[in-house]
Amino acid sequence: MQTPTHVLIAAAAFARPGAARVNVAALIGGFLPDAFLFAVWGWSKTAGIPEADLWERVYWTEPVQTGQAISHSFPLFGAMLAAALFLRSRVAAVFSGAVLLHCLCDFLLHAQDAHQQFWPLSNWRFESPVSYWDPAHFGVYVSLIEAVVGVALIALLFGRFKRAWIRTTLVLAGLTYLAVPAYFISTFGG
Repeated sequence: MQTPTHVLIAAAAFARPGAARVNVAALIGGFLPDAFLFAVWGWSKTAGIPEADLWERVYWTEPVQTGQAISHSFPLFGAMLAAALFLRSRVAAVFSGAVLLHCLCDFLLHAQDAHQQFWPLSNWRFESPVSYWDPAHFGVYVSLIEAVVGVALIALLFGRFKRAWIRTTLVLAGLTYLAVPAYFISTFGG
C-alpha cells in the first residue's frame, strides 16, 4: 500500500479536531513503518543506485530486510500498544495502533515482497495472494481500489477538518495517486 494511504487510514481512524498530540501520533504511526525504506531510497539516490537495482537487489539485502522487519513487527508494536494501554497513554496507544494498522494492511497486500512481520520471534513471511502493486497478484485492480479508498478517506477527513492548511494537505495527498504511478511508469516503462 502506498504510504499516503497508510497515513490517511491512520488519520481516519484516530485523528480528531482539537486533539493535536493524538493527531500527530496517528500521522507518525501511519508513516513510521515506511520511514526506513524512504531513508534507503534517499541513500540509493545519493549513491547513484539505479531504481531497478534498488528494488530487485538492494531491497533484499541486509540491513534493509532487518530494518523492514523491525519497522513492520507485530510483536514489537503489539507490545508497545499493550504497554500504552497499561500505562493509559492515549498518545502512545494511538501511535502504536496506527503502526499496527499499517502493518496489517501490508500483511494483506504484499505478495513475494512480504515483510518478516513476526520479528524477532520468527523470520516467516506471509506471501499474500494479492499485491498493491504487482500485476501478477491483481496489483492493477488493487491499486485502483486503493486510489478510490484514498479519495474516500480524503473526503471523510475533508469533512472532519475545516482548517485550510489541513484541507490543502489532503488535496496534495490525493495527488500522490497520480504522481506515484507516473513516477514508476516513467522509471520502468508501462
